[in-house]
Amino acid sequence: MPIDKDPSAAAPEPGDPGEPAGDEAAGRAAVAGEPVDTRGHRIAGAAKDALGEGVSRLGEGVSRLGEGVSRLGDMSRIPVVGSGVAKLGEGITHVGEQLHVLPQVARTRRGRLLIRSVIVGFILVAAWITVIVALQLHGNDTPDFRPIAERVLVDLGKGAIDEVYEQASPRFQEMVRKERFSDDMTDLAETVGKFREITAVNDSLVTTGPTGRIGRVSLTVAYTKATCKVSVSLHNDQGRWKLLGIGVELPPELKISQAQREERVKACKDPMDIKRCDVHQAADAILHKLNDGHADQIWDDATAVFQKQEQKAKFVQLQVEHLAALGPYRRIIAVTEAKVIGGTSATFDTLAEFEKASGVRTVFGFFRRSRLEPWKLRSFKIVLPMPRAAEDTTAPPAPGTAPPAPPSRLVPRDAGAR
Repeated sequence: MPIDKDPSAAAPEPGDPGEPAGDEAAGRAAVAGEPVDTRGHRIAGAAKDALGEGVSRLGEGVSRLGEGVSRLGDMSRIPVVGSGVAKLGEGITHVGEQLHVLPQVARTRRGRLLIRSVIVGFILVAAWITVIVALQLHGNDTPDFRPIAERVLVDLGKGAIDEVYEQASPRFQEMVRKERFSDDMTDLAETVGKFREITAVNDSLVTTGPTGRIGRVSLTVAYTKATCKVSVSLHNDQGRWKLLGIGVELPPELKISQAQREERVKACKDPMDIKRCDVHQAADAILHKLNDGHADQIWDDATAVFQKQEQKAKFVQLQVEHLAALGPYRRIIAVTEAKVIGGTSATFDTLAEFEKASGVRTVFGFFRRSRLEPWKLRSFKIVLPMPRAAEDTTAPPAPGTAPPAPPSRLVPRDAGAR
């Protein structure tokens, strides 16, 4: 049989040299168990307790706030509003209870892991939202269009319409002819007067599309005759903002009728009076020079815009072909349109008579820098009539002779056979 050992024999005596006693035994027990509670651990624990107590008090305060809101909803005389406020109070109370329990959850290992995950999630979401907002603000950064618009309006007020057109966006030059732009801006100056200042910038907008970046600025502009709403559109062409369009909203007191506008741009009282209408005189002189074979002289006397549009040799050759088809020029038989814009730009649309054709449309465009200078050719177009059918060149039969018999028709032998 096994022999039981005496417990007293296994336990060492206090004075036994084989077992350490006192502080040495306590130190070894501390090493084998939990780590020693140092000063840093005590401070961290105190901070956690203080934070937990603060969160608990915050939760209690929020719970009380929720109860107060619920009571306020119950006291409301309006049922719909009262029920809504009561529900809001219940929600706030629930949030307060959760905040009150949060420190207790944080004391456990799983609770601390959950809180850390929630904090990391909030940080990631906040960082992502910050990045998106920063990118949107950076992409929609609207520049200051006021200096550009002011420079355009000042140049138009000075009458430098051609310079503004030449410095505009290529897209604007494709959509609007220079003559049309000059006529519109001159008519606008006659209506509203000279530009004074920009009184306010109402709105600015930048959009990006297939054609690039487009900017638009809405302004309140003071002219000598009225204050108008002006919209200026700009196109970013090779890093520079250039004019894409301009619109002016006239006030009701400045709106004029079509008859008044036509009377304003009327070239002469009687466009057919060659003695008193200088535009008629200039057009008739050009047609006579073409009739005499001086097309090269007409090209030399024209404006620089006209010379850039067509080469001299091609213009001379084209006029020689027109003269051969129409014959010598005789006179202008009718004027369909005659207008002068600002005394410097003129359009003269006529019907001319030639030796081989009558009623040929001939359109002239003139320009001069001042009223004292002669008109210079800016554009010229002759619309050739449609070709007629070839005349019958067969000689008529001599008198007293019978006309030739028409050719007989051959009839098949079995025609009509049954």
